[in-house]
Amino acid sequence: MTQPATVAPVAGDWLADPEHWRRLATRLAEETTRYAREHPLDPGVPVEVLRRRLDLPDRALVEALVRPPLSLRAGRVTATEVDALPAPVARAVQRVRAEYAEHPFRAPEADRLATFGLGPREIGAAVRAGALLRLAENVVLLPGAVDDAVRVLARLPQPFTLSAARQALGTTRRVAVPLLELLDRRGATRRLPDDAREVVRPPA
Repeated sequence: MTQPATVAPVAGDWLADPEHWRRLATRLAEETTRYAREHPLDPGVPVEVLRRRLDLPDRALVEALVRPPLSLRAGRVTATEVDALPAPVARAVQRVRAEYAEHPFRAPEADRLATFGLGPREIGAAVRAGALLRLAENVVLLPGAVDDAVRVLARLPQPFTLSAARQALGTTRRVAVPLLELLDRRGATRRLPDDAREVVRPPA
């Protein structure tokens, strides 16, 4: 991959013919899509796999080719538009929706998730696809739970305690603690010095 010195390097000291570089970018997207279909539960395609498929001499060249809607995270390239759930996982998520629709803040226990067919890899795929919301290890809710929780908490006398939040949400401490921490990080609630909280940004 050489080019006259007037062309800027594409990565490190590597130079590339512009047209060849554009073709490589297209192939990168195609290979990422293909890998996602072949391995739907994997969190993206490893950079090294792409390096071999594109016959490139350096991983840095693969990383330099990554452009939206592709993204690079933890040594893997992902494409959000192909992050669709395989049918068994989609059916498992639908079972969660059906069983917990009336109790949106009750997270299934690990053994219940396993009964649905949702192990760690399946949960990871569902979370990446936006079908489930992960609060902590083996603590997942449906994705609309965050805004719904803020609506419930906004109706409480402000500020409110963890116990009051847990009772209002109809859930357990196992769920309430990471859920409130998530709301704090998103700026929807604020934790006060006495560990009480208040809603600072109600949902639209």
